[in-house]
Amino acid sequence: MGILAKVGEALQRLLGQDILQTAARDSGVIQRQRAFTAATLARTLVLGFLRDPKASDEKLAQLAAQCGAAVTPQAIEQRHTPRLVDFLRRLFQGATQLVVGSAKTLAPILQRFPSVTVIDSTTITLPDELQDEFRGCGGSHGSGAAALKLQTELDLRSGALEYVQVEPGRSPDAATSRQEVRRGRGALRIADLGYFALSVFAAMAAAGEYFLSRLQFGTSVWHGELSVEVLAWLAQQDGPFVDVSVLLGQEQRLPCRLLAWRLPPEQVNRRRQKLRRETMQKKRREPSAERLAWCAWTILITNVPADLLTVPEAAVLYRARWQVELLFKRWKAQGLVAELSGSTVVRQMVRMWARLLAVVVQHWLTVNSVWGDATKSLHKVYEAVREFAGRLAAALDCAAELERVLQDMAATFTKTCRRDKRSDAGSFELLNDVDLLDYRLT
Repeated sequence: MGILAKVGEALQRLLGQDILQTAARDSGVIQRQRAFTAATLARTLVLGFLRDPKASDEKLAQLAAQCGAAVTPQAIEQRHTPRLVDFLRRLFQGATQLVVGSAKTLAPILQRFPSVTVIDSTTITLPDELQDEFRGCGGSHGSGAAALKLQTELDLRSGALEYVQVEPGRSPDAATSRQEVRRGRGALRIADLGYFALSVFAAMAAAGEYFLSRLQFGTSVWHGELSVEVLAWLAQQDGPFVDVSVLLGQEQRLPCRLLAWRLPPEQVNRRRQKLRRETMQKKRREPSAERLAWCAWTILITNVPADLLTVPEAAVLYRARWQVELLFKRWKAQGLVAELSGSTVVRQMVRMWARLLAVVVQHWLTVNSVWGDATKSLHKVYEAVREFAGRLAAALDCAAELERVLQDMAATFTKTCRRDKRSDAGSFELLNDVDLLDYRLT
């Protein structure tokens, strides 16, 4: 199935077929059918907030007319009920199980693996009234009494959102059930230190999967039968970078490759400043001298064989992990998913779930249009998608017309939405040409 057909099918399933019908039935959102059906209500909110994340009830009513429901702004207001919140939440859960990916691979290096999954999370602070369901961190470290966490998996190869799981905000990343998911032999998972767990890496290796992670400070490292002090041992190694076979863990003794290189002084200083700031915020003390010394190195671990991944390639792939952070930035800065606008908790939650649905749809449309084209700005494409909301609303019930709209979008973005020129190479350029790394591995 081509990408146009995949996106079209996903949109129709979400906003007109089985996923929508199940969410409507289970939530009871339509008690008496008048102007709105479940389909026109969902399309009004999802496409309305896609077109304008700050849409008023009046603007939503205008979009509703394009969806086939001629209503007043007051009718929109009256639809803000707990049932609508439940409906949108169920719809979002259904949307996150639809995998829409491009057949175009972002870069040749990614073709070595069936998938290259980046896993990370982002947190959205919620009204305190929801703390029984979504426990936050009580105001410490950037979260309130109530918050939700979105465990998100992005496949760099195809651009697909493989999964988005909703969890309470205080749940640690290392404890998420997504740690136990098996992705298939040869698949590569890239994660930050929040997901570091030797038992998880061991399960992945046993299943024939690959991992790429930074090394957690304090982890026992064995070279042969000898336990080594990592920094002192690294300083004795020859060459611009280190690539050696080691065992990790006092008892686990997990075999893998340890890859390391020194960082430029300016980058070391930025790392140390960040470490000091975070340690003071969390522990009210300065970090240890050994922990500060650790900042002078990038130390990665992986079980990908050396003939499949060189050290510079591993550096570029780990750097590409930031693509999911940029995705979160687009969701929050452009999609406003974390903005609690509305005079009541119900209105705030309707907007949050509708905006989350909108950014998922926005991502599908972006993947449909430009994934695999390193010359395009995903930020610009996200904005340009908004102009097609009305046409999408009118085309959802006709597969042929919907495909024409998707084709027009792709054609438009092919000629526009180019990345601005920059002095430093971005992740997409680096994935296509490792030699463009902007600092030496020395």
